[in-house]
Amino acid sequence: MLKKGIGLLLVLLFLCTSAGAVTLEAATVHEEGHPTVSADRYFAERMAEATGNACEVKVGAAGSLYGDENGILEALIRGDVAIGHVSVRILTEKVPTLSVFSLPFLFNGDAHLQAVLYGLTGQKLAEIIETRIPEVKVLGWYNCGGRCFYTRTQVASPFDMPGLTLCTENTKAMQDYLKAMGAAHQWMARHTVYSALFQGVLDGAETDLVSLVYLGDYDGARFILLDRHTYAPEVLLVSRAVYDRMTEQDRQALTDAAHAAEQMEWETFEKAEEEAIQSLRDFGCTLTFMDGGVRQAFTEKALGQVSELGGRSVYDLADAANAELVEEIRQLGESYPPKDR
Repeated sequence: MLKKGIGLLLVLLFLCTSAGAVTLEAATVHEEGHPTVSADRYFAERMAEATGNACEVKVGAAGSLYGDENGILEALIRGDVAIGHVSVRILTEKVPTLSVFSLPFLFNGDAHLQAVLYGLTGQKLAEIIETRIPEVKVLGWYNCGGRCFYTRTQVASPFDMPGLTLCTENTKAMQDYLKAMGAAHQWMARHTVYSALFQGVLDGAETDLVSLVYLGDYDGARFILLDRHTYAPEVLLVSRAVYDRMTEQDRQALTDAAHAAEQMEWETFEKAEEEAIQSLRDFGCTLTFMDGGVRQAFTEKALGQVSELGGRSVYDLADAANAELVEEIRQLGESYPPKDR
C-alpha cells in the first residue's frame, strides 16, 4: 500500500505553482463507476485545469489507498493523503454531533438533506467537524442516498418486522428503531452480509440503492423497502497539513474544484439511483414504495412512544445534546415534504 511521508508531500505541495508539477492523492473506498468516484475524477480534471496541470489529483478508488474509511480518515489526519471522503458514520466517534444522521426519518429526502448541508446548518456542522478534528478541513458534501431495507421476505409495514434479524449501521438509534419494531439488530462486516443472507443468519440488511446493486446482495434478499429511513452523506475532506501549505491561488483552485465536483456528484447520484431502481426491477426484485400510509406507519415507530422502548420514542432516547439541532433540521423539513417514490 503506497504511502507518502508527510514531509515529502508538503515540500512537493509547496512547489505546486512553481516549476514542477506535483501529484496529490485522493482516497475513496468506492469502486470505479460509482458516482462519488466519477465526481473525484471530475475534481481532478478541474484542479488540473485551474493550475495549468501543476497540481495533478490521483484518485485511488476501491480502497487502493489506505484501505477502508477509517484508514482514509487516519491518513488524512496524519497528512499521508491529501484528499479523501468518508461517511458521516465514520466521523461520529470523533464528532458525536453527527449521530443525528442515524435518526430514522429525520430527513424527508434528497432535497431536504441538500437544504440542510448547504445552508447554515451545514456550515455549523463543518465548523464542528473542523473543531473536533483540527487536522482536516471540510471541502464539501457528497450525497450517498437514503438507506433502505432489503429482506428475504417482503416487508410492507412494521407488522412484517417482528422476529427479523437485520444488519444495520451499528448505532444506538438504529438499534432502538429495530427494537421498536420488534426486530433484532445484528451488525456484520460488509463483506460477510452476502453469505449471511443465503445461510439464513440474516433476514435482511440496509444500504443505499446504488450500493445494493454494486454489492449484489439482492441475490439473497429480493424484497426492497424504499423507505430511505436514514441518510449518510460523505464529507469531502482535505488534510489540514496539506491545505495550510498551499498558496492562496491553489486554495481557491481546490475550493472551486471541490464545489464543481460535489454539484456533479449530487446530479450523478440522482441518476444512478433511478438506474438502480430499474436494475433491481430487472433482477426480479419486489419493490415496496412508501406511500402516505406506509410511511406514517413506519415513522410512528420512530417518532411515537412505543411499548417496546418502555413508552418512549427513538428520539427520546437519542443524544439530548443534539435536541436543538434535530429540531432545526425537522423545521427545515417542513418546506421539503417527503415524496412517494
